[in-house]
Amino acid sequence: MGVKNMSNQQNKELRNYTFKGRVLLVYLMNAPNAFLGGVVISNPKTEELFGRTFLIGDVPSTSNDWAAGSRIGIAFDQVSHFLEFSDENEYLEKSSIAGGQDTGRSLKA
Repeated sequence: MGVKNMSNQQNKELRNYTFKGRVLLVYLMNAPNAFLGGVVISNPKTEELFGRTFLIGDVPSTSNDWAAGSRIGIAFDQVSHFLEFSDENEYLEKSSIAGGQDTGRSLKA
């Protein structure tokens, strides 16, 4: 169910949601190859922009990514699921357990 199909109450709850973790690994619906491993967002929050709800945050400065430190936004109706991590260290620790698989980059050139 996309955000556009949500009731006004569900949309309001999403906009007011507070993430417990400081880092999200977000997986997108129908993601292009560059984003199959997910998108990492630090300091996530939701914001209403142009009538849609977005996840807004920062590309982690610890990522090996040309966009590190930049602001990022993802339309929430494009999110299939996400994982929350307490901070960038927990994300890095758990992603290293994945055995070097591509488990999430914020942006790829």
